[in-house]
Amino acid sequence: MGRPMLVRTPDYYSGFKCIAGDCTDTCCAGWQVDVDDSSFAYYRTVQGEFGDRLRSVMTEGRNGSEGQFRIREDGRCPFLNDSNLCDLYAALGEDALCVTCAQYPRYSCEFGSLRETGIALSCKTAAELILKDNRTPGFVTYEDEDSFPALNNIDGDLFLALMKARDKAYEIISDREQNIFERMVFLLDFAGQIQSVIKKPDKIVSLTGACQKACDALAQNTEKLSEKTLTKIFRKYFHHYLCQVIIKPEWPALCEKVDAELYRGGYGETAGTFWEAYRDKEYEYENLLTYFTFRYFMKGVFDGDVLTKVKMGVVSTLMIMQCDMACWRANGGSFTLKEQVEITHLYSREVEHSEENFDALCRIFRHKKEFRTDTLKKLCISVQGGISR
Repeated sequence: MGRPMLVRTPDYYSGFKCIAGDCTDTCCAGWQVDVDDSSFAYYRTVQGEFGDRLRSVMTEGRNGSEGQFRIREDGRCPFLNDSNLCDLYAALGEDALCVTCAQYPRYSCEFGSLRETGIALSCKTAAELILKDNRTPGFVTYEDEDSFPALNNIDGDLFLALMKARDKAYEIISDREQNIFERMVFLLDFAGQIQSVIKKPDKIVSLTGACQKACDALAQNTEKLSEKTLTKIFRKYFHHYLCQVIIKPEWPALCEKVDAELYRGGYGETAGTFWEAYRDKEYEYENLLTYFTFRYFMKGVFDGDVLTKVKMGVVSTLMIMQCDMACWRANGGSFTLKEQVEITHLYSREVEHSEENFDALCRIFRHKKEFRTDTLKKLCISVQGGISR
C-alpha cells in the first residue's frame, strides 16, 4: 500500500480547541457552506421529512466545484436553529456532517504524499492563537497511519524547488534585523525573481541558494510615495474589496472607518505615531505573513503563479494594518488584542471563505496596475511613516 501520508502543521495547531458556546461568533452564518461530493451523495439518499428538507436547500456545483447548501436570506445556514444548534447534527449525527462543517476552522491542501493542515484566521479562537505569541515560524511533521497518498500529477521538481523557496521566504519574514515593511519588500522582490524562472525549477533552487540579505539596500532604493498618492492607492484597494460579495455588514462599516480616520488628512503623522506605539507588537504582522505564506505559497505548484500568492499575503497584511491603525486612532491611541482578533477574523471571512471573492481578488492582484510589484514595494516602505514630502 506504500508509505502513509505525511502531515505538516504549524506548531500552534495542536493548541487549538473550539470554545463552542463561549464563542462570540457562529461558524454557521455569514458564508457559503460547501458540501463535499460524498456528503452530497449521501444527503440525496436520506428519507423522510428531513431528507426533503435537505434536498430543498442543496444546489449542484458547477464546472467541477462542490455543491452547496443555499443559505437563508439572513445569512444563516438553513440548519442553524434559533438556539444556534445544528439540526443536521441532531437529526443524523456527527458522522453525517459534511467535511466543511466537520473540519472548520481547519483547512488542508495535499501535495502528493504531503498534506499541509492549519487553522483559519476567520475563527476568532484560531486568530487569537495565531496572533498572540512572539515566536519564529515552527512546524510539526508526522505520518498519518490512516491516510495514504492519492494519485497526483504535480511537477515533482517544481514542488521540491518551491518547498526550498518557501523556507527562504520564512527566513525573510522572521529576519528581525529588518522592520516588517522592509521584510515585505524583500519578500515581494524574492517572489518576483521566482516567478521569472518558474518554468525552470533548477533555477529556483539556485536562486534560493544564492539569495542574500539585501533588505537594507532594497528598502533604501525603493521610492517613497507622497501622502496623496499613498491614500489614493489604498482607497483603490478598499474599493476593489468592497466591490466583492459582502459577507458581513460589519466589513463595509470598518472600511468606512478606515477612510474617515486615515485618508482624509494626516496619514503620515498617524502612521508614524502608531508605529512608535505599536513597535513591540510588530510580531503580530510577522505571524500574519507566516500564516498567509504557509496557506498559499505552495499552491503555486498547481498553477505556476507564486507571485500572486505572495501578493495575497502582503496585501492582506497591509489591509489589516490599515484597519488596525484606524481603530487605534478612533480609540484615542489604544488598541487591544481582542480588537486585532475581531479585525483579522472579519477580513478573513470576507476574503478567504468566499471562493468567488478570493478568485476575483487574485485576478485583480495579477492585472491591476496598483497591485504591481513595484507599486506594492513603494507602498510598504511608505506606510510606516516614510512618506515623501
